[in-house]
Amino acid sequence: MQKASRFIANQELMQETVADTKYISNSTQTFTSELQYGGKKQLTTSDDYLTGAKHQSSTYFVSLPVDRTNADGSKIRIHFRYAKNLDFKRSLVTVYVNDSALGSKRLTAARANNDELTVSLPKGKALGHSFTIRVAFDLEMSGAAQSDNAQTPWALIKADSEATIKSKPAAALLFTNYPYLFLKNATFNHIAVVRPRTLTSDDFQTLTNIFNLIGTYAQSNTGNIQFYTHQPSKTVLKNSNVIAFGTPAQNAFIRSLNSKLYFKYNRHFTGFLSNEKLSIEKTYGQNIGTAQLLRSPYNQRAGLLVVTAAKSSDVYRASTQINFQRNIAQYQGDAIVVDHDNNHYNYRFKKHKTVNDGVNAKTVIQKNSKLVIYLGIALLIVVIILLAGFLIMRKSGLLERKGQHHE
Repeated sequence: MQKASRFIANQELMQETVADTKYISNSTQTFTSELQYGGKKQLTTSDDYLTGAKHQSSTYFVSLPVDRTNADGSKIRIHFRYAKNLDFKRSLVTVYVNDSALGSKRLTAARANNDELTVSLPKGKALGHSFTIRVAFDLEMSGAAQSDNAQTPWALIKADSEATIKSKPAAALLFTNYPYLFLKNATFNHIAVVRPRTLTSDDFQTLTNIFNLIGTYAQSNTGNIQFYTHQPSKTVLKNSNVIAFGTPAQNAFIRSLNSKLYFKYNRHFTGFLSNEKLSIEKTYGQNIGTAQLLRSPYNQRAGLLVVTAAKSSDVYRASTQINFQRNIAQYQGDAIVVDHDNNHYNYRFKKHKTVNDGVNAKTVIQKNSKLVIYLGIALLIVVIILLAGFLIMRKSGLLERKGQHHE
């Protein structure tokens, strides 16, 4: 059954299979070919033709692997053509990223049949693993040509236009980047799932919601997921990204994690307690669900997702906020609370959002490397001045003593 499910999860094999029945044996090769992000994205597979005077534009969606974000040095190259009957004193092309203008260029009659514009993405600005690129033309006509339909202005964006997006691993352990830590190279990244021993109908729906979004981004079937109905070994916890769901009564592992949670249970595990972010009335705390994204206490480079509540129906209610991208996009923090009236709240508890503070410090030093060099040079100059002053004073003292000796 595992072999058969891996076959179904392999998009290449499923597209190649034309039979209505496929038999899978132990010798059937089902692994997905290795998927690597090459850094270049073709914006369109065919030429995009824009017609009409004034402002005309075309928008393109760029998506990186969910576990990566853009890095400095990324560029966008637009190859295009346009009509020769424009008012070239007023016509131009502009490239936008997420509606922020990156650069413009005036159109000219000499380059009408073969023009291009290359712009750089802003340094130090994280765009996440997905963003939009918009190419906009202002096609202005002279007064005489505007009334002639045969002279309608046009522009053509060529299919070889591309974005060269340098990337780096996403570092923020927040729901804005979820589920990046649970994926690597578009496959499951050593996930350990700690579930209730006996699953209710609500628990099955919760499990479906948890993996719906993660599975959307998983393009390879070679990753590793292990399920546990008890607390995994220290070795497993140290080497895994952990997902735990259920009530404390169902899942002893969640009870053991209580001191680590942002929203903690009372000593009887019947409801959540107030904290610095939210005052929680006793009955209200018994009827809310939470999704909490923590830095793993077993490995600072790993993540821990806990979806929990005092009742399994409320666990399911919390899981409905992490099942689709349109839902998770509402949250920028690391904890979600949902109540029976479907009010949902977003909270940020981590002071440092990266999974490894050491990596974050290293990044800060690298970004300020020039400042470090300048400070080092300045310190060296100060040392040299002090040393020179000391030698001058010492030499002056020796000369004075020699003068006194001759007297």
